[in-house]
Amino acid sequence: MVCDAIISKMRDELLSQAVSVMRDQLDRKRISLEGQLPAMSEEGGEKEKDAFLLSQIVKEHENIERRFSEYIDQAHVGKDSLQRIDELQKFLLELRQIVMLNDYSKACESWMADAEKELKEEAPDVLLAKTIKKDTRLRGEILKHVLKDKSIIEGGVFSDDERSIMENALSVSREL
Repeated sequence: MVCDAIISKMRDELLSQAVSVMRDQLDRKRISLEGQLPAMSEEGGEKEKDAFLLSQIVKEHENIERRFSEYIDQAHVGKDSLQRIDELQKFLLELRQIVMLNDYSKACESWMADAEKELKEEAPDVLLAKTIKKDTRLRGEILKHVLKDKSIIEGGVFSDDERSIMENALSVSREL
C-alpha cells in the first residue's frame, strides 16, 4: 500500500507538472490552439481539455521539433532572427520537458501494476526496488527526478518517510 501511494503520487505530480508547463506555454503564446476541441462536460471540462491538449502535443512533438529545428537551421543571422531562434529553442526545451513528464507519468501506471503484484514483500523500500528492476533505466530515472525536483521538494509532496523509502529503494535496486 505504501509503494502504491508513492507511485500514485509520482504519477499525479508528474502529470500535473506536464500540464503546468503546457499551460505556461499557452499563456506565453508559444503554443496556440486552432480548431474545435471535442465537446466536454462542464464539471470535468478543464481536466478533459488539458488531457486532450497534452495528448495532441505528445503525439505531434516529433513533427514540431523537426519543423522548428529546420527553421532554426535555415534562419538568417540578424538581431530579430536571433531573438526568434532563442524563443524557439526555449520552446523546444519546454516541449521536451512536457513530453518527458508525460512519459514519466505514463510509466508510473505500469509501475503501479507491477507493485501490486509484489504484495508478498513487506518492506516498502525493497518492494519499490524490486519493481524498479523491471525497467531500471526509466524507473530509476523517474525516481531520481522526483527526489531532486525542487518544486516537489518545496511543495512537500512526499513525507520524510516516503522520501527515505524512495532513496533506500534506489540503493537497494543497485544491489539486486
